[in-house]
Amino acid sequence: MSRAEALGVRRLVEIADGPEEWSCALSLARARPRFVRAALGLHPYHADQFSEELLDDLSKKALLPEVVAIGEIGLDYAKSPVPAEIQRPVFERLLSLSRNLKKPCVIHCREAYQDLIPIIEKVYPNTSESGFWGVVHCFSGGSVEAAFFKEKGFLLGVDGPVTYPKNNALREALRLAGLERLVLETDSPYLPPQSSRGKRNEPSAIPEIAGKLAELFGVSVPHIAEKTTQNALTLFSLPHPGAVK
Repeated sequence: MSRAEALGVRRLVEIADGPEEWSCALSLARARPRFVRAALGLHPYHADQFSEELLDDLSKKALLPEVVAIGEIGLDYAKSPVPAEIQRPVFERLLSLSRNLKKPCVIHCREAYQDLIPIIEKVYPNTSESGFWGVVHCFSGGSVEAAFFKEKGFLLGVDGPVTYPKNNALREALRLAGLERLVLETDSPYLPPQSSRGKRNEPSAIPEIAGKLAELFGVSVPHIAEKTTQNALTLFSLPHPGAVK
C-alpha cells in the first residue's frame, strides 16, 4: 500500500471473494478508512458454498459503511471446479442482491459471456439512469461484449493484460468502450503488467496500466488518471480523495 501511495494511487477496493475473507477485508478497510474500502462476494470458484444463510449474512454485511460493492461474483468456465449449472443460479441470486441493495457489483467472467449476458439482461432490463450498475472486473471480452456492457451501464476493469503485446483485440474492445466506461485495476497478486510478467502483482502497477491506456487513446497519463478515478468514485459512491469524510 505504501508503494502504491508513493506512485499516486489514492484509493483501493479490497476484494473478499468468499466468506472466510470478509472479516479480513472489513478490518483492513477500518484500519485505513481514507484509503481502503471493501467488496464482499462469492467468487464462482466458491459457488458451491452458497446457502440462504450465507445470502442473509452477506445482505447484512453489505450495508456496513466499509462495503462499497458486492463482488466478486460471476461465472468461470475456464478454471472453476464448480459445475456451470450450479454457478448460474448462484450468480443470479447474488446479482439480484446487488440490485436490491443498490450496491454496485464486481463481476468475474472467464469464457462464460454467452451465459453471463442473458442473466445480466434478466436482472438489469434497463440501463442505469444514474451512475453504473457495476464493473466487469478484469474485462477479457471482445468488441461485442464491450458494446453490450457500455450500453447496459457497466464499467470495464482494465488490468495488466492490456499491456501484453498480443492483446490487440482487448485493446480495440477497450478503445470502443471509451474512457467514460473504464476503471483501473490490478487483480493483485495475479496478472502483473508486461514489465513484471512472472512476478507477484501489486497495486503499484496501476501507473503502468494507465500508461498503456494513455498510449491507446493518445492522451496523457494524468488525463487517464482523472477520468478513470472519477468513474471509480461514481461507481463506488466515494468522495474525492481530497475531500474530508
